[in-house]
Amino acid sequence: MILGMLLITKGYKEDIIGLIKSARSKNHEVTVFMMDEGVFYCQDEDIIDLSQSENISMSLCDRSCHLRGITAEMIPSSITEGSQLQNAMMHNSADRIISF
Repeated sequence: MILGMLLITKGYKEDIIGLIKSARSKNHEVTVFMMDEGVFYCQDEDIIDLSQSENISMSLCDRSCHLRGITAEMIPSSITEGSQLQNAMMHNSADRIISF
């Protein structure tokens, strides 16, 4: 199973981490897309650590980053700087989507 997570707001870090770890413990793949206020998660060390794990892929909207002062240099290499294309791809491939 592939779990998609759409992160558009701040304030749910522990829930996000818990769901990702739970999905991984059941050998599910996890795909995360960050946009709007959710791009700030790309600056969180715990989220960055998870982005480097096997079967977890993370990407974000470069436009949302630009509007919030997050530059390309600030985005970890384990998180793909992309566009709404990555969001669409996540929605197309995921079996379930959870939005925060």
